Amino acid sequence: MNSALLFDFADINSAALAFDTLEQLGYDPVLHEGGKLHIHMVGNDLISALEIMQMHGGRLIQESAIDANAYTDTAYSLDSIAIPAHIVNEDWNEEL
Repeated sequence: MNSALLFDFADINSAALAFDTLEQLGYDPVLHEGGKLHIHMVGNDLISALEIMQMHGGRLIQESAIDANAYTDTAYSLDSIAIPAHIVNEDWNEEL
């Protein structure tokens, strides 16, 4: 399941505690203003994340699907990198 989950907390302290716990367990949480926190669920345990959020008083307010291929296709689309011909030079000295 690849998705982003956004949670709302009663206060910033509760969100910060959830952030710390998630970070220690290998999640990559992002803390927002107003006591909001989101995580990307790519290869992580959804049940553990939900239990941690609930334990700190968070409630799920939004879920968005993530297309993991869109990120890797963008990151590794080497066809979009233009290499000028003057950079590719066969006359370089191989002794360097």
